[in-house]
Amino acid sequence: MKIVKIILVAIIWFTGVGLFHVLKDLPAGLAHKGEERGVPVDSIDFLFDLTYEDLNGEIIYEQEIFDSIFKLIDDAKRYILIDAFLFNSYLTGTEPAYRRLSSEMADKLIEKKRSLPDIKIDFLTDPINTVYGGARSEEIEGLKKIGVNVIVTDLKPLRDSNPFYSPFWRTFFRWFGNSERGLLPHPFARSGDKVTARSYLEMFNFKANHRKVFAADSGEEMAVIIASANPHDGSSAHSNVAMAIKGGIWPDVFATEAAVADLSDGKLSIGKPEAETRTEGNEERVKALFLTEKAIKEELLRRINDAGQGDRIMIAQFYLADRKIIKALISAAKRNADVRVILDPNKDAFGYKKIGVPNQPVAAELIKKSGGFLKVRWYDTHKEQFHAKMTLIEKANGLSTVILGSANLTRRNLENYNLEADIEVTAKTDTDLMREIKSYFEKIWNNDNGSYYTVGYDAYKDESGLKKAVYLIQEYTGLGSF
Repeated sequence: MKIVKIILVAIIWFTGVGLFHVLKDLPAGLAHKGEERGVPVDSIDFLFDLTYEDLNGEIIYEQEIFDSIFKLIDDAKRYILIDAFLFNSYLTGTEPAYRRLSSEMADKLIEKKRSLPDIKIDFLTDPINTVYGGARSEEIEGLKKIGVNVIVTDLKPLRDSNPFYSPFWRTFFRWFGNSERGLLPHPFARSGDKVTARSYLEMFNFKANHRKVFAADSGEEMAVIIASANPHDGSSAHSNVAMAIKGGIWPDVFATEAAVADLSDGKLSIGKPEAETRTEGNEERVKALFLTEKAIKEELLRRINDAGQGDRIMIAQFYLADRKIIKALISAAKRNADVRVILDPNKDAFGYKKIGVPNQPVAAELIKKSGGFLKVRWYDTHKEQFHAKMTLIEKANGLSTVILGSANLTRRNLENYNLEADIEVTAKTDTDLMREIKSYFEKIWNNDNGSYYTVGYDAYKDESGLKKAVYLIQEYTGLGSF
């Protein structure tokens, strides 16, 4: 009888802990929908990286995102703010990285601090880069040594995305902290330092500061780049997208980055900025909106649900798994909106093979339930990933809206579990900006210029019930890495 009581008490305890940390209030300043701001169209640039096979069978790396970020750093005089999920040189495969982005980033910031000692630099990042306190990060230590204000995000105040595991971790293991004296293999590096069991135990919470925000002063204004790309060696060959914008959204970016610093017991190096003002001339203006966490999902759903006959939805996405987004896309296709989706086949991850979840069963569902009206193509990856996170909606009324940034279209990324950052821009469809974004999508959809970007749906078609079940279980329960 005593054993039964102990079991009942344990069930009640773990259920209570699980529910509390799934439903608790978010820390202040998160799930932020910024003010819709009018900015000159010439102050916004669309950026992309593409890895693809050309007519001769050679792999081509076409990159501009980090070149633009590094120029932003080079030109800064007063202040730099970076919030980057992956910032490390870890490699799990046997092949070298295409580019050593982590050391490039660290060297740029160290050089900047040496040349301008009074410049303020805030660098926020995720604890995955120290394996949750179990391994030394040479890049992070180098930044600290030179005087960069490094803030490693405290994920504990965030909601738990893995409620079947996290109550046990919070009850038994979170109290022990971590150390760099471990005995277990490094989970992210084939030759990295040994780590502790505590590193693995915290990793299984499956939560992250997943943002990719890069900002610096540019003349009298602040320039911001919102990206899907990480300064991470193992990700350096990935295909990604980004948006660079001067002025406009900076007060919203600062506010929500300050919120991340606060929840991590840190503080940004400068105070709250005043709203930037720009004398309005005759230049064409567009609407820009900064979004974080669930505010991204709410805006996406609003835009997709408004699409119908004569409208076009174009999605380029690494992970598509969120049930409401999927249903909204199917409904839009049934309303005769032209819906096209380019997905990563989910077959590779940093040297490891994957089984195609979630995208392969999701693609099958999209095509079946839309009656074939919704079209899917796969980006043809070569061990790297199609890591873009972008939705472009072209309305019949002559306006287009693009939403892009860090957020995958999954429960974990869109339901206030991870920290995420996206930008939404709305402009006339015939502006150079929107033409360029659409051209990017059409180029990879149609394999323009003879290059080999995408393959048809049948190339990775998989309608197995088992794979769909694995996807649904992981999406609903949080028992998966996406």
